[in-house]
Amino acid sequence: MAAETEANRSAPPASGPPPTPEQADTAFLDHLRQAGLVHELTDSLRGILLERLEPRDDEDARRLDLLALYYGTEDPEVRARRMQKDRWVLHDDQDRVSAHDLVRRLTELAPELGEVSLERIGSDDGPLVLRAGEHLSAVTDVEEDDDDLDTGQIDLSEIEEQVSVTVRSLVRAVNVLLDRHGVRERFVPLRGDGRREAFLAAGVSEALSLCNGACLEEDSPERLMEFAAW
Repeated sequence: MAAETEANRSAPPASGPPPTPEQADTAFLDHLRQAGLVHELTDSLRGILLERLEPRDDEDARRLDLLALYYGTEDPEVRARRMQKDRWVLHDDQDRVSAHDLVRRLTELAPELGEVSLERIGSDDGPLVLRAGEHLSAVTDVEEDDDDLDTGQIDLSEIEEQVSVTVRSLVRAVNVLLDRHGVRERFVPLRGDGRREAFLAAGVSEALSLCNGACLEEDSPERLMEFAAW
């Protein structure tokens, strides 16, 4: 009997049924609240958003839909306040925005940087950078001679022909500028759905908590720290 009891104690617990979509979505929102985000999300508002959410099998798509509902409220004052507080950025590949447009959106949410410009250094073949005053941040993942933009790429035709850059590279370049301005909050990438990319700003401990909760595109602390330039 003693041996049987010991065996029962050492056996792994039986796994229960997988969470329902509503349970998974609620857990995701709880992770964000614990990280100091979506601070206006009351239990009653959460229930309203979940009721308005269209059914999807794709968990990542549902998460982005939920946040689009929260930050995209019809009240313009509330919408602006929520987006600025959490520095919410959502990019949809179906929206053909330019790199300059995205840089403007990012820097509007990071007023600590002042005016930021996207430019080439030196010759036409020089590196692409973001400039904020005396600070420069290189933009990597630039692709030449590509007529069709892939997922996550932004058109640079305002600067030169047949050049594109990834959304992530622009966001990471902004993170480097935030680091050089002494801002501890950085943009971190939520899990995308193949068409949309979303970013929120968080401090180190909060971002690591989101990473551990499988809320972020970066699936390891090391990759997260590199992306956020901590």
